[in-house]
Amino acid sequence: MLETYLNAKWALEPTFHDRMGKIALDRVLSGHTPFAATAEGVDRNRKEPYFVSMYPAQPKVAESWAYGSLYKPKAESGRIVVLPILGTMSRYGDYCTYGSEDYASWILEANDDPSISAIVLELNSPGGQVDGTEFLGEVIRQSQKPIVAFVAGMAASAAYWIASQAKLIVMESATSSEVGSIGVLAMHVDASKAYEKEGYKVTIVRATGSTDKALFNSIEPLSETVLAETKQILDAIRETFVDKVKAGRPGISEDVFSGKMYIGRDALALKMADKIGFLGDAIAEADRLALAA
Repeated sequence: MLETYLNAKWALEPTFHDRMGKIALDRVLSGHTPFAATAEGVDRNRKEPYFVSMYPAQPKVAESWAYGSLYKPKAESGRIVVLPILGTMSRYGDYCTYGSEDYASWILEANDDPSISAIVLELNSPGGQVDGTEFLGEVIRQSQKPIVAFVAGMAASAAYWIASQAKLIVMESATSSEVGSIGVLAMHVDASKAYEKEGYKVTIVRATGSTDKALFNSIEPLSETVLAETKQILDAIRETFVDKVKAGRPGISEDVFSGKMYIGRDALALKMADKIGFLGDAIAEADRLALAA
């Protein structure tokens, strides 16, 4: 987890990144794991996918550990699958959240399931790893069944990337829900002084010909060359991010790409979202789009 945190490229809301970064690094320097994870925490934090039926005769909600074990009667359309995407996003998930590949697989399965008519993404996420985000966004964009994104608290950075690929974005509140943070960052920590304080002297030995191996590490300061190359990579990722958002949200304001967050009423004015409503409204919109298809 620490390696991922330090070395991955992130599309993440910056204040969340800074808070969690300090917590993780303080724990590491104290000899603990970056984040505590227990079986109890898994049960409490990870919200499972579930179905909502638009037909009173069918079960209203059926919860399950994974899509494959969810009750799926072969019936007329009108069942909506809700996929909660809560917390920091990563490609393969962790103790508290599923990964981008899990969500992509469930969307593909739902498209192949005749009992499902539409999909709702229940979002409350500060974003996460770039790795896996473009893939999930493409699966959402290419879905044959309508997908509606519902933003409870926030859909920032990578979370907004995927939300922008849905047919519709519903935000829960005009003032307390937020979207945006369209940008990319990487964090480098020079921990050499901390190691030195603890009595460690770390030497990196590279094989002959491996002069460019692992230059972005926590032991050595970044050279100007490595810094420039890293920024070049981040710029390329941001360009893709912006292009995808523009393609998914035609008419979106050019003013939203600085990395700023926007509350619901401003997001609507800037064409970043479509309406204010609750989860039930997002489900109803998904059903409406399915019936109109």
